[in-house]
Amino acid sequence: MPPEPLTRHIASAVAQASFVDVHKNRLNASQVRQLYEGKQRCPLSSTDAIAVRQPELADLTNELRPMLGAFRSPTSDLVGNGLYTLTGSLASPRLPSSEAYAKILVLAASRIGAERVAELLHGWIQGNGVRVFECVLLKGLLTNGKLRPVAGMELDTLSGSDSDLPRSFRIDPREHWHEQFLRRAMVSLEYETVPGLYDPEVVRGNPPWPPASPVNPELASVSFEGFCRAISLETNNQVDWFIHWSDYGDVEAFFLNPGFSSRRKDASHSATVSISEEQVRRSLHTHGLLKERPALDLSIARWRKSKCAPTANEQLVELRIALESVLLSDDKGTSEKRHRLSTRGAWLLGETYGQRETHFETLRAVYAYASSVIHGGTPKAAGGRDLERDVASAQDLCRDAILRLAAADKMPDSDDWSSLILGGREITQAPAAAADAAGPS
Repeated sequence: MPPEPLTRHIASAVAQASFVDVHKNRLNASQVRQLYEGKQRCPLSSTDAIAVRQPELADLTNELRPMLGAFRSPTSDLVGNGLYTLTGSLASPRLPSSEAYAKILVLAASRIGAERVAELLHGWIQGNGVRVFECVLLKGLLTNGKLRPVAGMELDTLSGSDSDLPRSFRIDPREHWHEQFLRRAMVSLEYETVPGLYDPEVVRGNPPWPPASPVNPELASVSFEGFCRAISLETNNQVDWFIHWSDYGDVEAFFLNPGFSSRRKDASHSATVSISEEQVRRSLHTHGLLKERPALDLSIARWRKSKCAPTANEQLVELRIALESVLLSDDKGTSEKRHRLSTRGAWLLGETYGQRETHFETLRAVYAYASSVIHGGTPKAAGGRDLERDVASAQDLCRDAILRLAAADKMPDSDDWSSLILGGREITQAPAAAADAAGPS
């Protein structure tokens, strides 16, 4: 717990403080808090824009100096401020004096309260890193309320109101059609980043901090790209992120001029589906399996494209490539592909003769449809078949094959496929995957 005098001195300084924003508006602490809670910006140019009565500022600075210890230079009185490395000097000065750092605490306390500021500062003095949430918005997915499938990860669906957007997410006034951000699923991963404070006598220039790491070590290998691939397979739907940004939580209150930057990409989706916590946990497990199966990357990418292709012809071509990639990965072009693909898919996924026959005919039909498109023709269903139903069934078979091979002890070669078709060795799951599939005993 932070010492009680620190909290008291911060609160006393806040009560007498005033602030001048970059637009020359003079504000008291109550007004700054009101703006912050209303998710409105109040940017300051420097710590000189924070005015605190000298007695209160001196009391706070004198309380602060011995507490900062090694994080303050005894010769220059400069403080090693780790927040600088997160967003740059416009948001937080790199080496403020003890007095300037005290003003930063006053600004933060005006926004989030003296007790919370003292709590965060106490943690940084104890050596804690700054916690940051990496966030993305998704297309193709919704949640029923907040989901916390594992520690350090949260999913939620934004409401349909601008006022309910996260504080950290800012829409540019020039942004058109901002409704694209509403009612979207948001995923956040919690990371521990730079130390909040460092020794300015030891670390010179830009501190060489190690990369940020998830607070939950089990999420160390999780990427948003990989998670979207896995969750697409889990939900049988194309899911992808389209905007990524950092959320600094309460740490944002310490920034003089908090900016907003984001990374965007084009993303398409086929439909919007709901997901449960259990499905997210399974997706994380699939993510781990796929990290070890780069041979499935192409099949997954093409399968996902087939789920959201703009035309039926493009859908067929993407699906054929996906099926060939997953079922003919060892192909050397030495035999008739349609027959081999259909036979392998039938034996891999069918449990009975009837299932294998159905799978075989479906895969043969879809392969033929795609061949018609590739050779400039028009796909036509024959013999009472339904093209749309065949495509949907083949997409499901492709997905099932990807998941089956992701969990296999290795990617099958031609001998493995021959053994399977002749009734010999099954394409088995790896021991860990088999245990997971069996569930708890």
